[in-house]
Amino acid sequence: MKKIKNRERIIQKKFFVNEKENERIKLMMKETGITNFSIFARRACCNKEIFSIDFSEYKNIISEISATKSELKRIGNNINQIAKHLNENKNNQTKEW
Repeated sequence: MKKIKNRERIIQKKFFVNEKENERIKLMMKETGITNFSIFARRACCNKEIFSIDFSEYKNIISEISATKSELKRIGNNINQIAKHLNENKNNQTKEW
């Protein structure tokens, strides 16, 4: 790489991508008409807002839902066992008559 004196941007950033990501980058560059990857990457990284969403509250809700789901499943099993027992007793009583 040739050295350019008085370069405004002196810090180089590198990252790795897979084939699919590389094709997406090429497509996006083609769509925007930018042929220089450095310019494209700088604009993509610096001219966008990054949003961070805190899902910690939802994780607690999801775990509560999961626990409730497990309890409902156990209750359903108990009801099915009671129904089976009642049906077996009912069938046994009708056979005795």
